[in-house]
Amino acid sequence: MSRKKYPGRAITVAVTVMLTAFALYGHAQNYTGDGGKAISLTIYVPQSTGLAKEQSYIPALVQGEFVSNFSNYSAISILDWERLDDIYVKLIADEYDDKAEAKMDVVLGRMAPTSHFLTGNIIKTATGYNVKMNITATANKTTAAAYSGTFSVAELDNLTGIRRASLELLQKVGVKLTEIAKQELAGAVEANEVLAQTALAKGVTAQRAGTEVAALSYYYQAANFNPSLKEAVKRSSVVAANISSGNIGADIRNDIAWRKNWVAKLQETEELFYEMINAVDPPYTLTYFTDIKTKNVNYQKETADLGIAMSLSANKAWFTAAEQQLVAAAQASMAVLEGLNATKKRSEWGLSGWPKTGVSKTNPFVSDSRMQYDIAVVFELVNQQGKVIGTQKVKLNPAFNIKRGDDGRFTVGIAGEDIVTSVNFNGVKANEISDNLTVRIASVNGAPPQKARFSIVAMPLAEKAKPLTDARNGKKYNTVKIGGKTWMAENLNYQPKTGESWCYKDSSSNCDKYGRLYDWNTARQVCPAGWRLPDKWEWKKLVALVNINTGGKTGTALKTKSGWDNPFQGDSDSGRGKGTDDYGFSAVPGGQRNERKDRGNVYHHRGGYGYWWTDTEYGCVRSMGKDRSCTYPYAYSWQITQYDDLNRNVSEDDNADKKDGRSVRCIQD
Repeated sequence: MSRKKYPGRAITVAVTVMLTAFALYGHAQNYTGDGGKAISLTIYVPQSTGLAKEQSYIPALVQGEFVSNFSNYSAISILDWERLDDIYVKLIADEYDDKAEAKMDVVLGRMAPTSHFLTGNIIKTATGYNVKMNITATANKTTAAAYSGTFSVAELDNLTGIRRASLELLQKVGVKLTEIAKQELAGAVEANEVLAQTALAKGVTAQRAGTEVAALSYYYQAANFNPSLKEAVKRSSVVAANISSGNIGADIRNDIAWRKNWVAKLQETEELFYEMINAVDPPYTLTYFTDIKTKNVNYQKETADLGIAMSLSANKAWFTAAEQQLVAAAQASMAVLEGLNATKKRSEWGLSGWPKTGVSKTNPFVSDSRMQYDIAVVFELVNQQGKVIGTQKVKLNPAFNIKRGDDGRFTVGIAGEDIVTSVNFNGVKANEISDNLTVRIASVNGAPPQKARFSIVAMPLAEKAKPLTDARNGKKYNTVKIGGKTWMAENLNYQPKTGESWCYKDSSSNCDKYGRLYDWNTARQVCPAGWRLPDKWEWKKLVALVNINTGGKTGTALKTKSGWDNPFQGDSDSGRGKGTDDYGFSAVPGGQRNERKDRGNVYHHRGGYGYWWTDTEYGCVRSMGKDRSCTYPYAYSWQITQYDDLNRNVSEDDNADKKDGRSVRCIQD
């Protein structure tokens, strides 16, 4: 009988285990009865087929979520990863014959001193994943519970598929879940938890592959997204200590080899950053609005110019996550720098300029990076007979910046406003224009729109939305969806228990007609649950879209049909500033409150002006005193006036004192 060390291919079974050390005990409120207390369980990384290289973390992600669910929704005892690591060390120190090493049951038997173990398989398909999981009794190798199902890509990415499988397996092994627990396992997972579990799984996978800097970066990410994820915190401290000690390769006798080992580590760090900055395109949503407007008619040529509005919106949540990733990677690079300094060889090795002086051709530490994307979209105008009667190519160049601070940390800078533009079909023959016209996208960068790197949505520019009832006082508000965002179609009229707010001229009848006026700090907190104060870019997009569709008559289109007189200037009931309220926004001239007591009145411009707060802060007045403190007395607001002057009827006010009283329109969060 031949005898040899346990082979490398079987090590995967043990090393890939990722268990959450902090989640060891179930919560009684999630189940009735004993919750499966008699069961002890080892959860292994499932086998996988068809996964691409960048998806190699998925098995560890699946395992981590099963561990979390079984720990939190039952009293089943889960073997913690530290104990499993100890068993693994003993296992690989033994010797096994050729027949035994090929038998999975022997390996699992040695590895799992628990009553049951969970194994499975993930098969990548063209549309998603086929997932099979089994809970097996260790003693007799009989199946205690099994799950077989299909996940879409989204259901695996957002963990809902794994939670659904957990629900079924828990019930099959006899855990009596409460209705609340069933609802939670059948529902969505919080975004930060998904990001944290994904980063942790990527870290485990990277560490297993020997890329410690990447692993450390992912562990930092996981801890940033979910500070309570103790395993991420613990793993990051262990890896960071190993790197920052400076002892990487120190056991190599040849000093040249030691340097070579460190250069490889520096190169790994640079490549990690470069990949994060360049590998993945940020997601966008292209929205085109189906309201086709006639821009111009040429009676001599018998043609017309028609057009629609469109916008390209950056997914701000993606940029927040991207910045978190870069922050984590910067933390990892700090550990590398500490380790390099700890060797006391930095200058001798010619590495004193690192990280600005890199060791690779793609060193991302040298300067700031600007990522720009060239997007060409071809729109077609189609008549009722299906004939293409107009074509227009629109070129878009969204961009964002990644800046490196003096401390080595990175920030992701993205313009807050969306790209808003018109799509014009000029010179369309009048005899080809039918009553019903449609606009469609023919291609994106020369490929079918289905292959675009971003989502494409078509919708009306404006449509009625479900009325809002403020649960705090029962008041109902009309709402309207414009440009894909749902706005209140009335000014907020809620008196908060704290903060500053007023009725115009302290008259409750003015609150009933125009809503309350709030100072900026109160305005940021006063919207109903599920709603918030819009930022200046959301106002800017609203105005830009309406401007395109109305040929510049934005204020008129947004104002109510009456009430825009100006008694302050003696124009009572003149009606010259009335609007058409084309989109149901119903802007009213509620005026403002400020401290201009020199005029003898703190209230101004009711009937002639409307002022609305944004959530965007503006301005910095630096005190030259000893503390050199920087205060921000101003915030952005938007104003609509009585006048029909196109340059004045809707404008941005970047000099609004935060103490002023202005109106509030909330936007659905």
